[in-house]
Amino acid sequence: MKSYTVLISIVAALGGLLFGFDTAVIAGSLQYLKPFFQLNDAELGLVVAAASIGCIPGALFAGRLADRFGRKKLMIVTALLYVIAALGSGIAGSFEQLVIYRLIGGIAIGMASTLAPIYISEVAPPDFRGRLGMLQQLAIVSGILLSFVSNYLIVNSSFSFLNNDNYWRYMLAAAVIPSLIFFILLLFVPESPRWLVLKNKLVEAKKVFGSIFTEDESLAQVKIVVDDIASESTPELKDVFTPRFKKVVIIGLVFASIAQLTGINIVFYYAPLIFAKTHVGGSVLFQTMLTGVVNLIFTVAAFWLIDRLGRKKLLLAGSWIMGACMFVLAALFYFNLLQNYFVLITIFVYIAGFASTWGVVLWVYVAEIFPNKIRGTATSIAVFGNWVANSIVSLTFPIMLSQLGAVSTFGIYGLINISMVLFVSRYVFETKGVPLEKIEALYANI
Repeated sequence: MKSYTVLISIVAALGGLLFGFDTAVIAGSLQYLKPFFQLNDAELGLVVAAASIGCIPGALFAGRLADRFGRKKLMIVTALLYVIAALGSGIAGSFEQLVIYRLIGGIAIGMASTLAPIYISEVAPPDFRGRLGMLQQLAIVSGILLSFVSNYLIVNSSFSFLNNDNYWRYMLAAAVIPSLIFFILLLFVPESPRWLVLKNKLVEAKKVFGSIFTEDESLAQVKIVVDDIASESTPELKDVFTPRFKKVVIIGLVFASIAQLTGINIVFYYAPLIFAKTHVGGSVLFQTMLTGVVNLIFTVAAFWLIDRLGRKKLLLAGSWIMGACMFVLAALFYFNLLQNYFVLITIFVYIAGFASTWGVVLWVYVAEIFPNKIRGTATSIAVFGNWVANSIVSLTFPIMLSQLGAVSTFGIYGLINISMVLFVSRYVFETKGVPLEKIEALYANI
């Protein structure tokens, strides 16, 4: 694999870094936002969930628009939306304005979470597609950690202009810098070669494939893609649910949705609230930062597993680990064993379980299981389901924690994680090392 392929994949994955930063940065700001705007639990949930809600239309329409205008152009639009959202959130003068700018940021996140996996899967050689696809998740967890570190440094800085009333503004506005870097770098990456073939731009496609493969391989790649898609027009949304594609679209939609029902984002969005209830010594922002470190370490550790062990084995292992951790958390709260580090350790193990399994597989799998002809639209539908589930989890968690208590809340998520084993065992098919053009045959007998 050429270094050029890695470089353009890294640039595309930077949208994931902003995705991680923008979704997680809110965690450290909640303790300052809540008194500043005098928010109740429902309003606090809306501020957090606004980004996830914005992701729904962003994800739903990004694939279709990318099929029409190209992957690169849509990623550039995404970068600009990130800039607007970061600046607007930092200067928001009211709760309503903050929600609006969080929604705009959510649209960008939804687009990025759809576009980056598509782009990377379409430039990656089959034997390296899993590892390159993981760059998206690696970027996401790096963005999460970066946001936690940024929050911690802002609160602990010695600048006189920073105080409890404006910490949150600088936390949210900090995303402007990586957003501008993302925009500039996107100007130098090529368009997806498979999209170019889809638009009958064969000379340009061959040039891009030539930068990824050898001369002979690039000619073969163009022929393979032409044979696969050139004879058929791009389907309409309704065509995605025809008998030929319906099964895999539903599998992708359910798979992406239940990835959020693991409860991973209740840890990243509400970590300070959870740690505040554990009464363990130390700064909650520092403890939250450690969750980002664990997330990054185990994502990197899984980098060498996904194309060796495969997707399905990792998913099954992750579901058992995360389910067990949620039950342990429920038990610790039930027996009031909070004056120690067991809660922290359990949360770290849970994060490690997600990061090395569902976290790394999610964005690879939803971009590779769909045939070329429907990849953009079908990936949008799957990611749409992911963000709907994310919004529900984000909006309901503070209410569940307040009304049901920690024991019932974590117990419910434990049951969800264990039940995911049944879905993976029955419906997830292995895609390790399979060329994109041959994946369609894998789900025919499911």
